[in-house]
Formats: sequence, C-alpha cells, structure tokens
Amino acid sequence: MAFDIVAFFTSPLAVQIITVVIIFLLTYLVVRFYRIIITRIAGTVPSGLVASLQQIGSWAIWILGVIIILNTLNVSIYLLVVLLFLGGLTMITAYRNILTDMGASQFVSTYQPFKVGEWIEIQDYYGRVIERNLIQTKILTPDNEIVIIPNSTLLKRSIVNRSRSGGLRVQIPVTVETRINLKKMEEYLLGIAADMKVDLLPDSTPQVRVTRVTPQETSLLLLMQIANPAKRDQIVSDVQKRFYEILSGLS
Repeated sequence: MAFDIVAFFTSPLAVQIITVVIIFLLTYLVVRFYRIIITRIAGTVPSGLVASLQQIGSWAIWILGVIIILNTLNVSIYLLVVLLFLGGLTMITAYRNILTDMGASQFVSTYQPFKVGEWIEIQDYYGRVIERNLIQTKILTPDNEIVIIPNSTLLKRSIVNRSRSGGLRVQIPVTVETRINLKKMEEYLLGIAADMKVDLLPDSTPQVRVTRVTPQETSLLLLMQIANPAKRDQIVSDVQKRFYEILSGLS
C-alpha cells in the first residue's frame, strides 16, 4: 500500500494536481495582499473608486492564475488570451476618463501648480483648495460651496494661483455719467481704498483706470491687492456700495 501511495504522488497526474493547488493558493494570497495594499495607499481616494480598483485588480490576478493553471495542464490558452485582450480593451475604454484623471493627478503632483490650502481660479470657479486625490480636486468658494473639478480639466484649463502672487489682485468696476468730474471720482475711489488699508497688502498702492468712455457714461476700474483672498467678494461689494452712496449724495 505504501508503495502505491508513493507511486501515486510521484505520478505526472499527481504532480499536476499539486501544482494546480499551489498556484491556486498563491493566487488567493496575492489577491488578498493586493486588496490590503490598495486599501492602505488609497488615502483620500473615494471609496467607490477604491472598490473598483480592488475588483479590477483581483480579477486580473485571478485570470493570470487561471492562465498559468491551464498552461500547467497543457490546455491551449490562445482563445482565452484573445478574449482577455478584448475584455481588457473594453475595460480601458470604459474607464478612460478615470485613467485620464489619474494621469493628470500625477502631472499636478509633479509640477505642483497649487497645493491644498491655496486659492486658485480655474474656468469659472474660484476658491480655496480643500482636497486633491487621484480623480478630482475640490475647492471651497467664498460662498461656502464645494466645487468638484476632474483632474483632467486641470490640464485643459488655465490655472491662476492667487496665493503665490503676494496677495490677490482685485479689480472693482464702477460706472459714472461722463459729465461728472472724473478727477473727483478717482479721488473718491482712492479714498475708499485708503479706508480699507487693513485689508490691503502692505506696501501696495491702489490705482484707478479708465476702461471705457461713451457720450453717456464712463467706466472706471479700481485696482487693489488684498491680503486675504477669502474677502474678495465682500471687499468688492463694500467698495461699490460706498462709491454709489457717495454718488447718490452728490445728485
């Protein structure tokens, strides 16, 4: 009986079965290890994306294990390889936007046009960066609205970093009738800016420019550099309110 057992375990069939079991167990362990690694390095990546990455990676590892097993059993795997190729191509097409966002995230990490906590302006949005992950960047606007921007958009649009330019340059437009003394209007605007000195960048000098003149009205622009970008909208509103109050007193 002992001779028969030894003969069985040394037979080609037994060797194949043992090899298949070992490959199966190793594949299982690699899948478990892969899932743990993805969970640990995910960081602030959305949980849905983490689950997708775990699922896709696990299937890929299992498929590789099956291919190795079939090869061990001397089973033709050409058809399986073709099907895997088509399946992989379909998966890449389905996840092309996510892959683009992940590539853009690497670009942003390398060149660092902005960091978390800085104020940026991109497309029609302006706010403070509160989070950046592999897929998207979140900014908080002065109105306390969270705007989610896909990382791929960061490569297609111009990014203005308002935190690295030594304060934020604010342009405040006002319109007056052309008959009114423009010199006086300039003095009023500069006087309002002087009253807001506490919000201005030290050593900065407010300026007034004329941007448009028609027979009926003239458009002026007050240029200031403020220290706190979060107060941009409030300062613009306060300046315009005070200026038009002055105009109302003159009429």
